[in-house]
Amino acid sequence: MGQIKVVPRLKPLPYSSQDLQLELRKPILNKQVVFGDIEFYSNDDNPNNKRAFKYKPCRPNPAFTSMMYSTTDFPPFYCRLSYFDKSPGILVDENLTTATALQGWRSARANAVIREGTWYIEYRLIKSNDGESHVRFGVARREASLEAPVGFDGYGYGFRDKYGQTVHLSKQGSFLQNDQFQTGDVVGLLIKLPDIKTQRRLASQQIHQQTVGQPDLEVSVNEPAEIDIVRDQIPIKYKNQLYFEQYDYTVSKEMEHLLNPVTVFGEKAVRDTVKFEPCKLPNSSITVYKNGEFCGVAFKGLNAFLPPSSEQKHGKEVKGRISETKDDGSLGYYPMISCYNRGVIQLNTTPDILVPVDLQDAISRGEVRIYNDRYEERILEEYVYDLVDEVTNEYLDEIERMSAPQT
Repeated sequence: MGQIKVVPRLKPLPYSSQDLQLELRKPILNKQVVFGDIEFYSNDDNPNNKRAFKYKPCRPNPAFTSMMYSTTDFPPFYCRLSYFDKSPGILVDENLTTATALQGWRSARANAVIREGTWYIEYRLIKSNDGESHVRFGVARREASLEAPVGFDGYGYGFRDKYGQTVHLSKQGSFLQNDQFQTGDVVGLLIKLPDIKTQRRLASQQIHQQTVGQPDLEVSVNEPAEIDIVRDQIPIKYKNQLYFEQYDYTVSKEMEHLLNPVTVFGEKAVRDTVKFEPCKLPNSSITVYKNGEFCGVAFKGLNAFLPPSSEQKHGKEVKGRISETKDDGSLGYYPMISCYNRGVIQLNTTPDILVPVDLQDAISRGEVRIYNDRYEERILEEYVYDLVDEVTNEYLDEIERMSAPQT
């Protein structure tokens, strides 16, 4: 009989009886400033996503004999701005839907990712483009900088209020002709992404051709197997609250060179001679509606996000010339807002959505979905991932017991 391979993995420390009795409480919000009738707060009572790690709340789960913990969430329980995925310079209202920043550009992402399908996201500009305050809005991946406005790098697609321009890789493009976004505007973004099966087929071509860029689509590959969601996460305690700590996705060298195409050798900077072309998602786009009126398609061919188009600094294996990074289910595009000098913007996740007339039939048929509906779906995904992790680790525990030396 061959030797059974034991898979090395992180194992959680057992929880205590006190942990079972811990009350799940949302982070404390500290009042900072009031604009009009909106009170804005900072939140320093939870760990922030940084240094290539990310966090989410967890709880002891006596039904799980191997993992021992499962994912949970803080109130309010709907699509909103994240407690964890925001710049410390961003202030939020009590509902975590409206944000501002007191000085330079700061950003925050929402709490539910979009990975496939067509979704409608609404932003309301509350104080914007008034001569001193500005906002930007759009969608961005996990790797996009939160200390810069959306569209600063290759990981996000944004819109400027001033001049109504598009922004990607810090390049401003003409979009609203002789018009702008300003205080009082309601802006809807329709983001369209291909199904995950199509995206995995594209990722398989990249891996087969050993590239993190655009593969040759004429080269055929075998139909990719279903890719498991793999989450390397471990429970930690921070300020007497339990969290899962996970590896986060980090900026790649290739994407950095899109923004700054030079290579530094000692004290000398040499300009790149070959331009990197990121892998593009087929039939992907962002369409804009302003105050219910169609404005046009702003972006086509959004950058792919499944590995190898995304990478982690930690926990990666190298196969061939590209590193094998795991898909933990959080990759995709998130609604993202940016504020400057007391600009105020809302990610509207209330039932009061200004749905454009030409989208109403598609929404009623389920072809287009409102972003607000993504929350319950995302919670269900986390629940399923937890169950899969528990079954997988129970199996690995059994293998370890079988392979242990007999006494």
